[in-house]
Amino acid sequence: MKKFHRVAAVAAAALVGLTGLAGFSSPASATGADCVTAAEAKYQHTFNGPAGTASIEITNGPLCAGQEQAFSLVSYTAPSAKFSVPQYVLESSTDKLTAPTGASKLTRSKLEFKVEVPECFTQVDFVFGDYIINPLTDKSDRYNDRKVGSQNGEGSRSKAVPGNPQSAWYNGGSGTCVAAPVVEALSDCDGNVTLKLINRSTSSAPFVITADNGFSKTETLAVRAEPVSVTVPAADAKNIRVTSRGTELFKGGWTKPEDCKTPEVGKPEGTVTSDCDGLTFTVKNPQNGAVVTATFTPNKGAAQTITAQPGDTKVVFFKGVEGLKVTVSNGLDVLNGEVAWTEPENCSTESSPSATPSQTPSETPSATPSETVSTSTSTSPVATTPVAGDDEDGSLPLTGSAAAGVAGGAFLLLVAGAVLFILARRRKVNFTA
Repeated sequence: MKKFHRVAAVAAAALVGLTGLAGFSSPASATGADCVTAAEAKYQHTFNGPAGTASIEITNGPLCAGQEQAFSLVSYTAPSAKFSVPQYVLESSTDKLTAPTGASKLTRSKLEFKVEVPECFTQVDFVFGDYIINPLTDKSDRYNDRKVGSQNGEGSRSKAVPGNPQSAWYNGGSGTCVAAPVVEALSDCDGNVTLKLINRSTSSAPFVITADNGFSKTETLAVRAEPVSVTVPAADAKNIRVTSRGTELFKGGWTKPEDCKTPEVGKPEGTVTSDCDGLTFTVKNPQNGAVVTATFTPNKGAAQTITAQPGDTKVVFFKGVEGLKVTVSNGLDVLNGEVAWTEPENCSTESSPSATPSQTPSETPSATPSETVSTSTSTSPVATTPVAGDDEDGSLPLTGSAAAGVAGGAFLLLVAGAVLFILARRRKVNFTA
Protein backbone atom coordinates (compact mmCIF):
# COMPACT_ATOMS: atom_id res chain seq x y z
CA MET A 1 0.00 0.00 0.00
CA LYS A 2 2.87 2.38 0.86
CA LYS A 3 4.44 1.66 -2.49
CA PHE A 4 1.16 2.66 -4.11
CA HIS A 5 1.16 5.89 -2.09
CA ARG A 6 4.65 6.75 -3.30
CA VAL A 7 3.63 6.13 -6.91
CA ALA A 8 0.52 8.28 -6.42
CA ALA A 9 2.64 11.09 -4.95
CA VAL A 10 5.02 11.04 -7.91
CA ALA A 11 2.12 11.00 -10.39
CA ALA A 12 0.42 13.89 -8.58
CA ALA A 13 3.60 15.96 -8.64
CA ALA A 14 4.06 15.36 -12.36
CA LEU A 15 0.42 16.22 -13.07
CA VAL A 16 0.73 19.50 -11.14
CA GLY A 17 3.86 20.42 -13.09
CA LEU A 18 2.31 19.64 -16.48
CA THR A 19 -0.90 21.50 -15.62
CA GLY A 20 1.07 24.56 -14.58
CA LEU A 21 3.13 24.54 -17.74
CA ALA A 22 -0.01 24.34 -19.85
CA GLY A 23 -1.50 27.25 -17.96
CA PHE A 24 1.60 29.39 -18.40
CA SER A 25 2.06 28.70 -22.10
CA SER A 26 -1.54 28.91 -23.34
CA PRO A 27 -1.86 31.97 -25.61
CA ALA A 28 -4.86 34.25 -25.82
CA SER A 29 -7.00 33.95 -28.94
CA ALA A 30 -8.77 36.61 -30.98
CA THR A 31 -12.46 36.93 -30.27
CA GLY A 32 -13.43 38.13 -33.73
CA ALA A 33 -16.10 40.31 -32.11
CA ASP A 34 -15.54 43.09 -34.67
CA CYS A 35 -16.59 41.00 -37.70
CA VAL A 36 -19.48 38.78 -38.85
CA THR A 37 -19.80 35.51 -40.72
CA ALA A 38 -21.40 35.44 -44.16
CA ALA A 39 -24.54 33.86 -42.64
CA GLU A 40 -24.90 36.71 -40.11
CA ALA A 41 -24.28 39.60 -42.52
CA LYS A 42 -27.01 42.16 -43.20
CA TYR A 43 -27.30 44.28 -46.34
CA GLN A 44 -29.07 47.16 -48.04
CA HIS A 45 -29.74 47.21 -51.79
CA THR A 46 -30.85 49.26 -54.77
CA PHE A 47 -32.59 47.81 -57.82
CA ASN A 48 -33.85 49.10 -61.18
CA GLY A 49 -35.19 46.26 -63.31
CA PRO A 50 -35.99 48.17 -66.53
CA ALA A 51 -32.49 49.73 -66.49
CA GLY A 52 -30.76 46.45 -65.54
CA THR A 53 -28.88 47.93 -62.56
CA ALA A 54 -28.49 46.94 -58.90
CA SER A 55 -26.16 47.44 -55.93
CA ILE A 56 -25.75 45.89 -52.49
CA GLU A 57 -23.79 46.99 -49.40
CA ILE A 58 -23.04 45.25 -46.10
CA THR A 59 -24.37 47.15 -43.06
CA ASN A 60 -23.04 45.20 -40.05
CA GLY A 61 -19.64 44.07 -41.36
CA PRO A 62 -16.93 43.61 -42.11
CA LEU A 63 -16.96 39.90 -42.94
CA CYS A 64 -14.55 37.80 -40.88
CA ALA A 65 -11.32 36.62 -42.51
CA GLY A 66 -11.88 33.83 -45.02
CA GLN A 67 -15.61 34.60 -45.45
CA GLU A 68 -17.28 35.57 -48.72
CA GLN A 69 -20.71 36.25 -50.19
CA ALA A 70 -21.55 36.24 -53.90
CA PHE A 71 -24.42 38.05 -55.65
CA SER A 72 -25.71 37.88 -59.25
CA LEU A 73 -27.83 40.10 -61.48
CA VAL A 74 -29.32 38.32 -64.49
CA SER A 75 -31.63 39.39 -67.36
CA TYR A 76 -33.75 36.98 -69.42
CA THR A 77 -35.56 37.07 -72.72
CA ALA A 78 -39.18 36.16 -71.94
CA PRO A 79 -42.28 35.26 -73.98
CA SER A 80 -44.47 37.88 -72.25
CA ALA A 81 -44.40 40.89 -69.95
CA LYS A 82 -45.69 38.71 -67.08
CA PHE A 83 -43.90 35.69 -65.71
CA SER A 84 -43.97 32.87 -68.25
CA VAL A 85 -41.50 30.31 -69.58
CA PRO A 86 -39.29 29.40 -71.27
CA GLN A 87 -36.84 32.18 -70.49
CA TYR A 88 -33.21 32.36 -71.62
CA VAL A 89 -30.33 34.34 -70.16
CA LEU A 90 -29.47 37.44 -72.12
CA GLU A 91 -26.69 38.64 -69.79
CA SER A 92 -25.57 38.05 -66.22
CA SER A 93 -23.11 39.69 -63.83
CA THR A 94 -21.66 38.02 -60.71
CA ASP A 95 -19.42 39.55 -58.04
CA LYS A 96 -18.70 38.90 -54.37
CA LEU A 97 -17.72 40.50 -51.11
CA THR A 98 -14.66 38.79 -49.67
CA ALA A 99 -12.41 38.92 -46.64
CA PRO A 100 -9.24 36.97 -47.58
CA THR A 101 -7.59 34.87 -44.88
CA GLY A 102 -5.33 37.16 -42.86
CA ALA A 103 -7.13 40.32 -43.95
CA SER A 104 -8.33 42.65 -41.21
CA LYS A 105 -11.41 43.74 -43.15
CA LEU A 106 -13.31 43.45 -46.40
CA THR A 107 -11.61 44.28 -49.67
CA ARG A 108 -14.87 46.05 -50.59
CA SER A 109 -18.11 46.76 -48.74
CA LYS A 110 -20.34 47.57 -51.74
CA LEU A 111 -20.94 45.89 -55.11
CA GLU A 112 -22.57 47.40 -58.22
CA PHE A 113 -24.06 45.49 -61.17
CA LYS A 114 -25.21 46.30 -64.73
CA VAL A 115 -26.69 43.99 -67.40
CA GLU A 116 -28.28 44.50 -70.80
CA VAL A 117 -32.08 44.22 -70.87
CA PRO A 118 -34.08 43.05 -73.93
CA GLU A 119 -35.97 45.70 -75.87
CA CYS A 120 -39.32 44.08 -75.10
CA PHE A 121 -40.34 41.17 -72.85
CA THR A 122 -37.88 40.41 -70.07
CA GLN A 123 -37.32 39.21 -66.52
CA VAL A 124 -34.53 40.61 -64.32
CA ASP A 125 -33.51 38.93 -61.04
CA PHE A 126 -31.04 40.05 -58.34
CA VAL A 127 -30.07 37.03 -56.22
CA PHE A 128 -27.76 35.75 -53.50
CA GLY A 129 -25.06 33.40 -54.83
CA ASP A 130 -23.44 32.71 -58.19
CA TYR A 131 -25.74 29.94 -59.47
CA ILE A 132 -27.49 31.16 -62.65
CA ILE A 133 -30.51 29.16 -63.87
CA ASN A 134 -30.56 28.85 -67.67
CA PRO A 135 -33.03 28.26 -69.14
CA LEU A 136 -35.96 28.95 -66.85
CA THR A 137 -38.61 26.36 -67.72
CA ASP A 138 -41.65 24.84 -66.04
CA LYS A 139 -39.40 22.01 -64.79
CA SER A 140 -36.26 23.99 -63.89
CA ASP A 141 -35.09 25.29 -60.52
CA ARG A 142 -36.37 28.58 -59.15
CA TYR A 143 -34.56 31.34 -57.28
CA ASN A 144 -37.29 31.53 -54.61
CA ASP A 145 -35.90 33.00 -51.35
CA ARG A 146 -32.47 33.53 -52.93
CA LYS A 147 -33.91 36.69 -54.49
CA VAL A 148 -32.63 39.84 -52.78
CA GLY A 149 -35.40 41.44 -50.72
CA SER A 150 -37.47 38.27 -50.24
CA GLN A 151 -39.75 38.10 -47.21
CA ASN A 152 -38.11 34.91 -45.92
CA GLY A 153 -34.85 32.99 -46.12
CA GLU A 154 -31.53 34.24 -47.40
CA GLY A 155 -32.97 37.09 -49.42
CA SER A 156 -34.62 38.65 -46.36
CA ARG A 157 -31.21 39.69 -45.01
CA SER A 158 -31.24 42.72 -47.32
CA LYS A 159 -33.44 45.79 -46.97
CA ALA A 160 -34.05 48.30 -49.75
CA VAL A 161 -32.48 51.73 -49.68
CA PRO A 162 -35.33 54.30 -49.36
CA GLY A 163 -36.84 55.02 -52.76
CA ASN A 164 -36.09 51.53 -54.12
CA PRO A 165 -38.38 48.48 -54.35
CA GLN A 166 -37.92 45.91 -51.57
CA SER A 167 -38.38 43.09 -54.07
CA ALA A 168 -35.32 43.00 -56.35
CA TRP A 169 -36.94 41.28 -59.34
CA TYR A 170 -38.83 42.54 -62.37
CA ASN A 171 -41.08 41.27 -65.15
CA GLY A 172 -42.06 43.54 -68.03
CA GLY A 173 -40.62 45.31 -71.02
CA SER A 174 -40.71 48.62 -72.83
CA GLY A 175 -42.77 47.29 -75.72
CA THR A 176 -44.41 44.28 -77.29
CA CYS A 177 -42.16 41.62 -78.75
CA VAL A 178 -42.74 41.03 -82.46
CA ALA A 179 -43.03 37.43 -83.66
CA ALA A 180 -39.82 37.69 -85.68
CA PRO A 181 -36.10 36.95 -85.31
CA VAL A 182 -34.19 39.64 -83.39
CA VAL A 183 -30.61 40.42 -82.40
CA GLU A 184 -29.31 41.85 -79.09
CA ALA A 185 -25.76 43.26 -79.38
CA LEU A 186 -23.60 43.29 -76.22
CA SER A 187 -20.25 45.12 -76.28
CA ASP A 188 -17.60 44.34 -73.66
CA CYS A 189 -14.76 46.49 -72.35
CA ASP A 190 -12.15 44.64 -74.44
CA GLY A 191 -13.65 45.65 -77.80
CA ASN A 192 -15.55 42.44 -78.56
CA VAL A 193 -19.24 42.33 -79.54
CA THR A 194 -21.45 39.38 -78.59
CA LEU A 195 -24.57 38.97 -80.71
CA LYS A 196 -27.51 37.21 -79.03
CA LEU A 197 -29.61 35.65 -81.79
CA ILE A 198 -33.26 35.18 -80.72
CA ASN A 199 -35.97 33.54 -82.83
CA ARG A 200 -39.46 34.65 -81.80
CA SER A 201 -40.99 33.79 -85.15
CA THR A 202 -43.27 30.82 -85.91
CA SER A 203 -40.69 29.08 -88.13
CA SER A 204 -36.98 28.41 -88.15
CA ALA A 205 -34.87 31.46 -88.93
CA PRO A 206 -31.40 31.80 -90.48
CA PHE A 207 -29.08 34.54 -89.16
CA VAL A 208 -26.31 35.71 -91.51
CA ILE A 209 -23.54 37.72 -89.82
CA THR A 210 -20.81 39.74 -91.56
CA ALA A 211 -18.21 42.21 -90.23
CA ASP A 212 -14.83 43.76 -91.03
CA ASN A 213 -11.84 41.77 -92.30
CA GLY A 214 -14.03 39.19 -94.00
CA PHE A 215 -15.73 37.94 -90.81
CA SER A 216 -18.75 35.81 -91.74
CA LYS A 217 -20.96 33.30 -89.92
CA THR A 218 -24.45 31.80 -90.35
CA GLU A 219 -26.64 30.33 -87.59
CA THR A 220 -30.11 28.78 -87.96
CA LEU A 221 -32.46 28.70 -84.97
CA ALA A 222 -35.60 26.58 -84.60
CA VAL A 223 -38.87 28.01 -83.25
CA ARG A 224 -38.61 29.11 -79.58
CA ALA A 225 -35.10 27.63 -79.47
CA GLU A 226 -32.55 28.83 -76.92
CA PRO A 227 -30.78 31.99 -78.13
CA VAL A 228 -27.37 31.50 -79.70
CA SER A 229 -24.39 33.74 -78.90
CA VAL A 230 -21.88 34.70 -81.59
CA THR A 231 -18.86 36.79 -80.61
CA VAL A 232 -17.27 39.13 -83.13
CA PRO A 233 -13.66 39.71 -81.97
CA ALA A 234 -12.37 43.23 -81.37
CA ALA A 235 -10.24 43.22 -84.52
CA ASP A 236 -13.37 42.70 -86.66
CA ALA A 237 -16.02 44.47 -84.56
CA LYS A 238 -16.84 47.23 -87.05
CA ASN A 239 -19.51 47.40 -89.75
CA ILE A 240 -21.33 44.42 -88.24
CA ARG A 241 -24.46 43.41 -90.17
CA VAL A 242 -27.01 40.68 -89.34
CA THR A 243 -29.76 39.67 -91.77
CA SER A 244 -32.47 36.99 -91.90
CA ARG A 245 -34.14 36.11 -95.20
CA GLY A 246 -33.10 39.44 -96.66
CA THR A 247 -34.31 41.54 -93.71
CA GLU A 248 -31.67 43.54 -91.86
CA LEU A 249 -31.90 42.82 -88.13
CA PHE A 250 -28.84 44.72 -86.89
CA LYS A 251 -26.21 47.13 -88.22
CA GLY A 252 -23.46 48.75 -86.15
CA GLY A 253 -20.23 48.09 -84.29
CA TRP A 254 -18.55 48.12 -80.91
CA THR A 255 -19.56 50.80 -78.42
CA LYS A 256 -17.86 51.31 -75.07
CA PRO A 257 -20.04 50.18 -72.13
CA GLU A 258 -20.70 52.78 -69.41
CA ASP A 259 -19.30 50.62 -66.61
CA CYS A 260 -15.86 50.07 -68.15
CA LYS A 261 -13.05 51.02 -65.79
CA THR A 262 -9.65 52.18 -67.00
CA PRO A 263 -7.00 49.77 -65.63
CA GLU A 264 -4.69 51.43 -63.13
CA VAL A 265 -1.14 51.73 -64.45
CA GLY A 266 1.58 51.54 -61.81
CA LYS A 267 4.36 54.11 -61.79
CA PRO A 268 8.01 52.99 -61.83
CA GLU A 269 10.29 53.67 -58.87
CA GLY A 270 13.74 55.15 -59.40
CA THR A 271 16.51 55.56 -56.83
CA VAL A 272 20.16 56.59 -56.99
CA THR A 273 22.93 55.68 -54.53
CA SER A 274 26.22 57.60 -54.34
CA ASP A 275 29.14 55.89 -52.59
CA CYS A 276 32.91 55.59 -52.84
CA ASP A 277 32.62 53.41 -55.95
CA GLY A 278 30.36 55.72 -57.95
CA LEU A 279 26.69 56.19 -58.84
CA THR A 280 24.20 53.30 -58.87
CA PHE A 281 20.75 53.83 -60.41
CA THR A 282 17.96 51.31 -59.63
CA VAL A 283 14.72 51.22 -61.61
CA LYS A 284 11.80 49.07 -60.39
CA ASN A 285 8.79 48.67 -62.69
CA PRO A 286 5.65 47.31 -60.91
CA GLN A 287 3.69 44.35 -62.26
CA ASN A 288 0.87 46.66 -63.40
CA GLY A 289 3.23 49.18 -64.99
CA ALA A 290 3.82 50.02 -68.63
CA VAL A 291 7.09 49.33 -70.46
CA VAL A 292 9.69 51.90 -69.36
CA THR A 293 12.74 53.00 -71.38
CA ALA A 294 15.30 55.38 -69.88
CA THR A 295 18.68 56.68 -71.02
CA PHE A 296 21.54 57.52 -68.62
CA THR A 297 24.09 59.87 -70.22
CA PRO A 298 27.33 60.64 -68.30
CA ASN A 299 29.56 63.61 -69.11
CA LYS A 300 32.47 61.18 -69.02
CA GLY A 301 32.02 57.82 -70.71
CA ALA A 302 29.35 56.05 -72.76
CA ALA A 303 25.60 56.40 -72.27
CA GLN A 304 23.49 53.44 -71.12
CA THR A 305 19.86 52.73 -72.06
CA ILE A 306 17.62 50.29 -70.20
CA THR A 307 14.15 48.91 -70.98
CA ALA A 308 12.16 47.62 -68.02
CA GLN A 309 9.18 45.37 -68.67
CA PRO A 310 6.38 45.21 -66.04
CA GLY A 311 7.83 43.49 -62.96
CA ASP A 312 11.48 44.13 -63.97
CA THR A 313 14.24 45.66 -61.82
CA LYS A 314 17.16 47.25 -63.70
CA VAL A 315 20.46 48.52 -62.25
CA VAL A 316 22.86 50.97 -63.99
CA PHE A 317 26.31 51.76 -62.54
CA PHE A 318 28.85 54.49 -63.34
CA LYS A 319 32.33 54.40 -61.80
CA GLY A 320 33.07 57.47 -59.71
CA VAL A 321 35.52 59.90 -61.28
CA GLU A 322 36.11 63.53 -60.41
CA GLY A 323 33.46 65.80 -61.92
CA LEU A 324 31.11 62.93 -62.96
CA LYS A 325 27.57 63.99 -63.85
CA VAL A 326 24.82 61.71 -65.24
CA THR A 327 21.68 62.96 -67.00
CA VAL A 328 18.56 60.74 -66.91
CA SER A 329 16.08 61.19 -69.76
CA ASN A 330 13.28 59.57 -71.79
CA GLY A 331 10.47 57.67 -70.05
CA LEU A 332 11.62 57.69 -66.42
CA ASP A 333 10.15 60.90 -65.06
CA VAL A 334 10.93 59.99 -61.46
CA LEU A 335 14.69 60.30 -62.16
CA ASN A 336 14.66 62.88 -64.92
CA GLY A 337 17.38 65.47 -64.42
CA GLU A 338 21.10 65.54 -63.66
CA VAL A 339 22.86 63.71 -60.82
CA ALA A 340 26.42 64.67 -59.81
CA TRP A 341 28.89 62.36 -58.02
CA THR A 342 30.95 63.71 -55.14
CA GLU A 343 33.49 61.50 -53.45
CA PRO A 344 32.47 60.89 -49.80
CA GLU A 345 34.91 62.23 -47.19
CA ASN A 346 35.68 58.86 -45.64
CA CYS A 347 36.75 57.19 -48.90
CA SER A 348 40.41 58.38 -48.58
CA THR A 349 40.80 56.80 -45.10
CA GLU A 350 39.68 53.36 -46.19
CA SER A 351 42.42 50.93 -47.17
CA SER A 352 42.54 47.29 -48.06
CA PRO A 353 43.67 44.79 -45.38
CA SER A 354 47.46 44.38 -45.29
CA ALA A 355 49.33 41.12 -45.02
CA THR A 356 50.14 39.76 -41.53
CA PRO A 357 53.70 40.37 -40.17
CA SER A 358 54.65 36.79 -40.82
CA GLN A 359 53.72 37.06 -44.46
CA THR A 360 55.13 39.20 -47.20
CA PRO A 361 52.76 40.37 -49.92
CA SER A 362 54.02 37.67 -52.19
CA GLU A 363 53.40 35.06 -49.50
CA THR A 364 49.77 36.03 -48.93
CA PRO A 365 47.73 32.97 -49.94
CA SER A 366 45.24 33.44 -52.78
CA ALA A 367 41.70 32.12 -52.64
CA THR A 368 41.07 28.68 -54.07
CA PRO A 369 38.39 28.40 -56.76
CA SER A 370 35.86 27.27 -54.15
CA GLU A 371 36.68 30.30 -51.97
CA THR A 372 36.24 32.99 -54.65
CA VAL A 373 34.00 35.77 -53.38
CA SER A 374 31.20 36.80 -55.75
CA THR A 375 30.13 40.42 -56.03
CA SER A 376 26.60 41.76 -56.42
CA THR A 377 25.24 45.00 -57.78
CA SER A 378 22.36 44.94 -55.31
CA THR A 379 21.96 48.15 -53.34
CA SER A 380 19.54 46.72 -50.77
CA PRO A 381 20.49 47.57 -47.15
CA VAL A 382 21.96 44.78 -45.06
CA ALA A 383 19.49 43.42 -42.48
CA THR A 384 20.55 44.10 -38.88
CA THR A 385 17.79 42.18 -37.10
CA PRO A 386 19.35 39.43 -34.90
CA VAL A 387 18.71 35.89 -36.09
CA ALA A 388 17.67 33.24 -33.59
CA GLY A 389 20.62 31.03 -32.69
CA ASP A 390 23.33 33.51 -33.67
CA ASP A 391 24.21 34.63 -30.11
CA GLU A 392 27.45 33.30 -28.60
CA ASP A 393 26.00 30.69 -26.27
CA GLY A 394 23.88 29.16 -29.05
CA SER A 395 20.59 29.60 -27.16
CA LEU A 396 17.38 30.88 -28.66
CA PRO A 397 16.34 34.38 -27.54
CA LEU A 398 13.30 34.76 -25.31
CA THR A 399 11.63 38.12 -25.31
CA GLY A 400 8.88 39.78 -23.32
CA SER A 401 7.25 39.21 -19.96
CA ALA A 402 5.44 36.10 -21.25
CA ALA A 403 8.71 34.21 -21.76
CA ALA A 404 9.99 35.13 -18.28
CA GLY A 405 6.73 34.01 -16.71
CA VAL A 406 6.80 30.65 -18.46
CA ALA A 407 10.42 29.99 -17.45
CA GLY A 408 9.95 31.02 -13.82
CA GLY A 409 6.68 29.16 -13.38
CA ALA A 410 8.00 25.97 -14.93
CA PHE A 411 11.08 26.02 -12.68
CA LEU A 412 9.05 26.44 -9.47
CA LEU A 413 6.63 23.68 -10.40
CA LEU A 414 9.45 21.27 -11.25
CA VAL A 415 11.11 21.99 -7.87
CA ALA A 416 7.82 21.30 -6.11
CA GLY A 417 7.47 18.02 -7.95
CA ALA A 418 10.98 16.97 -6.97
CA VAL A 419 10.32 17.75 -3.26
CA LEU A 420 7.16 15.68 -3.27
CA PHE A 421 9.03 12.84 -4.92
CA ILE A 422 11.83 12.86 -2.27
CA LEU A 423 9.34 12.99 0.59
CA ALA A 424 7.49 10.04 -0.88
CA ARG A 425 10.72 8.07 -1.19
CA ARG A 426 11.45 8.62 2.49
CA ARG A 427 7.96 7.51 3.40
CA LYS A 428 7.33 10.74 5.34
CA VAL A 429 4.24 11.65 3.33
CA ASN A 430 1.11 9.63 3.99
CA PHE A 431 -1.94 9.69 1.77
CA THR A 432 -5.30 8.54 3.13
CA ALA A 433 -8.17 7.36 0.98
